[in-house]
This record gives sequence, structure tokens and C-alpha cells, in this order.
Amino acid sequence: MKLKICMLIARFYPITGGTELQAQRLSETLINAGHTVFILTARLNGLKKYEVINGLPVYRTYALGRNFISSIFFCISSFIFLLKNSDKYDIIHLHLASSHVFPAILIKKLLGKKIILKFGGARATGDIGTSLSKPWGKLKLKIIRKYFDVFIVPSNEIYKELTGFGFPTQKIVKISNGVNTDYFKQVSETDKLNLRKNLNLPEKGLIAIYTGRIEKGKGIEFLIKQWSTVKNIDLLILGSGSLESELKKSDTEKNIRFLGFKDNIKEYLQSSDIFILPSFGEGLSNALLEAMSCGLVVIANKIPANEEVITNNKNGIIIDILDKQELTSTIDKLIKNKELLDKLGNHARQTVENYFSITHIANLYLTLYIKILSN
Repeated sequence: MKLKICMLIARFYPITGGTELQAQRLSETLINAGHTVFILTARLNGLKKYEVINGLPVYRTYALGRNFISSIFFCISSFIFLLKNSDKYDIIHLHLASSHVFPAILIKKLLGKKIILKFGGARATGDIGTSLSKPWGKLKLKIIRKYFDVFIVPSNEIYKELTGFGFPTQKIVKISNGVNTDYFKQVSETDKLNLRKNLNLPEKGLIAIYTGRIEKGKGIEFLIKQWSTVKNIDLLILGSGSLESELKKSDTEKNIRFLGFKDNIKEYLQSSDIFILPSFGEGLSNALLEAMSCGLVVIANKIPANEEVITNNKNGIIIDILDKQELTSTIDKLIKNKELLDKLGNHARQTVENYFSITHIANLYLTLYIKILSN
């Protein structure tokens, strides 16, 4: 059965956050499997109305102005596009519970199209938390709850948030995020050394790495503060955000390198040994899965989303990032125990291959799409 799917998302490439990456990876995998998929997103300044990115058609409709005004224009323009191009799709798969849920609901009422919505993060920065913090957010969630066919959650924590707000359990499906395990893969020690030379990184010793946004809630400021007690290992910080300048100024440690945004994250992961995720709230971290897929040992803060993926001391290590001693002692243990380092890294890779490969995740979505269309 050949499916026709519209991925509706407020922002897309060149914006490359976790939500955007998941939409792109899933779409490309579905296309490679023979299905028809396209992205419908807002047109930012300087971008084309239509282009094909890695075989994925991307349509951009108008979103003039900023914030609320921009959202209104995008809702109107995306509704018109969906109405005019109804033959291009059978399902509208929305990413994040933003204002673009309303044109999708109208299309369902007018044309009978199936609509599903994937929720993103958890807690204050998640879809439920951010919606409830806004004047009309509670009403928006009630409308979403009533009209959508299925809700996708990548973690149990988001599942509990939805059911806590009254979303019907029979409409909620848990499907994790996925990672391209052929792209994010382990490399040999020789290849790792060559990568370090090319990237101008230390050729000897272990390297730790953080990749992601440098924002409040990500715990990066606590990681920086505690790193003064960590010895004999460099920390690479890849990413950008509102805290970047402040943390650079406060940092006096010679074994911390702020490298900014990089489009070759894979090479830096493959050059490293340990991945640190100090975040206080995640839906399901893409960065975590990418690091595990590359065979890194993950040290992650003790939050529900991380504990769903990591079995402590089996395929990674769970710590309390606020504990001043735990990070230091954990890294010291790994420095002294190469066998443990290799074992945890190999098990991390195996976990991703078994449960989080994008091929496996795409198959779960295909099963869900077919079930929805048959109802």
C-alpha cells in the first residue's frame, strides 16, 4: 500500500532542532520505502517557495510578520495550500502543538482527511507546559484533544502529561524518536585518531562532549561549574543559545572548548568517548540517541526520559547533575577502566540498533498510518 503523507511543521530546514530533524529523518525514510511524503512549512526570509532537499519535497507558504501575526498568516496560507492540493495527501502528520493545528482541523472537517499530532518535549518547555503558560493555551489543547485522530508521544513522561490533561488513552500511541544508525556509527580507534587530527582535537586521552542548545533547562551551566573538579579529560561543547556568551565569560577552565554550532556533529561524536546530557527536561533527546549510536558512553541526568533509554551501568550511566561529586567520580571511574568504557559504549550502540533505528521507527509509523486509514 503506497501512502501519501503531508508533514506539517511550523519551522523546517535550515532550522535544525530536534523536532525538525525527526520530521526530516522520518520523511526521508518513508520516501526511500516508496511512499509519497512532503513537508509543508512556513516560508522564512530568503528561502524558496519550493525545493527538494535530499529527495524530500519542501513547500513553504507565507508567514508574514512576527510571532502571533506570523502564526495567523501561516495558518491561512497552509490551509489554502492543503485545500488546493488535497490530492497530494491522505494523512496530515503535524509536529508540535502549535497554531498550525487549526488549519489541519478545518481540513479534516471539510475533506475528511486523517490528522495526527506528535507532541515534543516534556515539563515547562514541552507542548503541554508551553500551551498552559499562554492565555489561550488551555482552550487550544481542549480543541486538539477533541478533533485529532491520534497523538504521538516519544516518552512515558509526555504520555502522563497528556492523560493528566484528559487526552483519551485510546488515542495516544508511544513511538520513540529515531536515528540513522548507518550514518551515526562507531568507528575504529584508527579512524577516531584520524578524525581528531583533522578536527584539531587532542590525540591522546579521553574526550567528553555535549551537543545541543545552550539554554536554560539544559543544565549546561551546572556542567560547566562542576567541570573544574574534573581532570585529565577535555570537554567539547557544540551548540549555541542565549547562555553561550555568559558561560564563555565565566569559564576559566582550560579543558573546556566552546566550539559553537557545527554541521558535522557526527565527526565530533566519533572523535569522542563520553557524551554528557545534563538536561533537566527532555521528550526524548536526539543528541542522546546519536551519541549512543556512535558507541559513546552516556552520562545523563536523572530524569524520566533518560531513564527510559538508559539502564544504569548497562548501556550508560545515570547521575544527579546537581550532586557535586557524582560527575567527577563517574568520569574518574571511566578513565581508569577501559573495559567498562568499551562495554557501556557497545551496549549503547546495541540499544539504538534494536529499538531506535529510524528504519524501525518508520515501520511503526507505517503500521499506524495504515490502521488510521482503514478506520
